[in-house]
Amino acid sequence: MENTCKEEPDSLPTGVFELYGEPAIVINGVPPLPSNNETLVPCDIGRDAESHRNAGFGEWLKGREVRKLFGDQFYNGKVTEFDKEAGWYRVVYDDGDVEDLEWHELEEVLLPLDITLPLKGLALQIIRKRQRPTQRSGKTLTKSRNH
Repeated sequence: MENTCKEEPDSLPTGVFELYGEPAIVINGVPPLPSNNETLVPCDIGRDAESHRNAGFGEWLKGREVRKLFGDQFYNGKVTEFDKEAGWYRVVYDDGDVEDLEWHELEEVLLPLDITLPLKGLALQIIRKRQRPTQRSGKTLTKSRNH
């Protein structure tokens, strides 16, 4: 005897369902699109989604080493900044040159991480950078976790 479910997709309830124990949700049903195609704006969804996805770890890449081929010679450098708004990573090369790269460009030239560094230590460095006091008009502003 077969235990297969043969429900038609139209008969399922519309809604968003969380599957407990799974890192996903199921969206059943799609809102109707307006018949007027003038309201639709074409965009590169895949590229836009990728840039937003990678923007979250931009500051984690500060200090990472890169090696890029220019002409017939490799040049070493480091990621020194991340511009959240533009999505650019600033790389300063050992010879003093500076270049702003997008994620897909940086990904190709990043050197592998030094696996002898513990991940916990790297995470603590990032946390400490975030907790540094902000200087404004001569006053130091800090956020305390005790209050």
